[in-house]
Amino acid sequence: MREQSRVFGNNLQLYVKRAGLGIEEFAEKLGYTEYEVRKIMDARLIPDCGEKVQIAEALGVSLETLYEVLDDQYYEQAGCLECRGRFSTIESKQEILDLFDVYCDVQETLLEEGLKSSV
Repeated sequence: MREQSRVFGNNLQLYVKRAGLGIEEFAEKLGYTEYEVRKIMDARLIPDCGEKVQIAEALGVSLETLYEVLDDQYYEQAGCLECRGRFSTIESKQEILDLFDVYCDVQETLLEEGLKSSV
């Protein structure tokens, strides 16, 4: 499930860029905050089925298109973090990305609880 969410998020980032939209502009168009869209792109906020359809429609693509796995070069051009560098195995990639997600969640929680400064 997490890998599908990553693909969705990477494709969202790619198609927002291809549409010539800024993340803030795209977020406003759908009633999200920029922060929420960035979390969707990072697969740390999972929209419900209806929201996914709205996102696809706003980009002029099908929902299936947002789940289509593309070559890493497309994601690298879009600036997706997870696609930088090579992994020895797909299992290694998934483990490392899962750890990165947990790290980001912990950092956000610390900020929200005032246990870490944003600087």
